[in-house]
This record gives sequence, structure tokens and C-alpha cells, in this order.
Amino acid sequence: MSQQANAAPTTPGTHDLVAARTTVRHPAADDVPGQLAAMAALRDREAIRDLALLYTRAVDGYDLDAVLDMYTDDGVFERRGRASAGREALREAYATPMRAYRTMIHRVDAHVVELTSASDAVGWVAGYAELADDHTVVTAVFRYDDVYRKVADRWRFAHRAIGFQYAMPLEDLPTGLTAQDRVRWPGTDPRDGDYPESLPGWTAVRR
Repeated sequence: MSQQANAAPTTPGTHDLVAARTTVRHPAADDVPGQLAAMAALRDREAIRDLALLYTRAVDGYDLDAVLDMYTDDGVFERRGRASAGREALREAYATPMRAYRTMIHRVDAHVVELTSASDAVGWVAGYAELADDHTVVTAVFRYDDVYRKVADRWRFAHRAIGFQYAMPLEDLPTGLTAQDRVRWPGTDPRDGDYPESLPGWTAVRR
């Protein structure tokens, strides 16, 4: 397995991604290999989208083994630049919030997939979450930048990097969303949101 497969996600910029995913060139009706390739690409994208949806089901169902099985053997989960690589590190990365929250609700709002080869793809997933411990309900808006790899005909996560637009207790929302330090997990110091302030477009339009 190549080093490239485990590298941090390199999802195309928005302009390039829009062009790639909205430009369609249909193979000719008598181009059987082209038609088969187009059908295979559709099936691959649907399998990857199902992977992301079933991931939320597994996380919210506290099915740790199912979550880990969605990763390649050398898979990486990255959060705020901290990478958990390999099965045991991934197990702890997911077990920690599962132990902390008695109820978790994750929803996928958008998912775009770009195939880069027959066995590799990148993607962008946006979503919303509510997590409750014994005292607090935390709400969050997040997005994943993903690298996927097909192993033995099955698509898995090779790398997931999550960022938060905000994450804070519900009671903080009325004033918290107007602040820059919008990542406020209970028991931790507030931190700046991962986006949109970090995005080139945000800076450009606000000059």
C-alpha cells in the first residue's frame, strides 16, 4: 500500500469540484466498454455514499467494531491535526466519545465523491450532530474530508479528517454562533472554529 493512500485528504477546491461533478460526457450508445465503465463508476460512488451513511448508524449505535471495520488496516482518523493511525489508535479515538456521551445523533446533509482511480477516491461530507451526556446537550456542524480505498471489492476509509464550524452546548448557541471561538466541548477551553475563517474565499470577500 502506498504512502499516498494514507496521506491527508486532498479534496479538490470548490470550483474544481463543481466542474468535475457537474460535467457529464456520456459514452456513445455503441461504446460498450465506456457504458460499463460509467455504470461501474455509479456503483462505486453509491457504495462510498452508503459507507458514510452507515458510519453514522454505527457511531450512533455504539457499534465500535463496525466503525473500525469501515477503515483500511492502516486507516487514519484526524481531528484538529491529531491523527489516530492503525486499529488500536482508532479504537481509542472512537471509544472515548462513546464512553462520554449516552446519546449521539449524527446526520449527513451532503456528500460529494470524486473517483480518482478504479480503487481510490476522495470525498467531502457535511453534517450535523447532537450529543448528550448526563448534564449537557452539545450541538455541532461538521465536515469530513475523506480518502477512500477499495480493498477486495469493498470501499473503506483510508483517511478521515473532521473539522467543526461550531460545537457547543445548546444554551451557548444564541451568543456563541457570533463568536470566533465556536468549538466549546464541555470541560475544555473554547477554541476557534475550523472554518469558514480558514478558507481563502472567506478572507477574500471580507477584505
